Amino acid sequence: MMAAASALLLGCLLSTQACSSGGVTLEVLNPRGEISLPPVSAPSARIGDLSGKKIGLYWNEKAGGNHFWNGIEQQLKEKLPDTAVLRYSGGFDLGDDMAAKIAAETDAFLYGVGD
Repeated sequence: MMAAASALLLGCLLSTQACSSGGVTLEVLNPRGEISLPPVSAPSARIGDLSGKKIGLYWNEKAGGNHFWNGIEQQLKEKLPDTAVLRYSGGFDLGDDMAAKIAAETDAFLYGVGD
């Protein structure tokens, strides 16, 4: 791109006829385009105590991940016996509907994927 701009400028300097009609304006563009950033939001407040809360566990159903989440659930039940553990599973992307459902049903949420 720089070579093309240089060649155009050099051609303009050598040929007074092409440049005498008002000059040449060059606009340099970013080849990656413009990126619109999503709005920034503050993180949720931390929960001081998990006792008596509902904790959601989400697994994307990759092979072997169920063993990991079974271990997490067991640890939670041993350390926090009055805490409910709710299990969810599905694709990598939760989607708005599943995210809203989990947010309405739980106090805390753990999301895990395989690979």
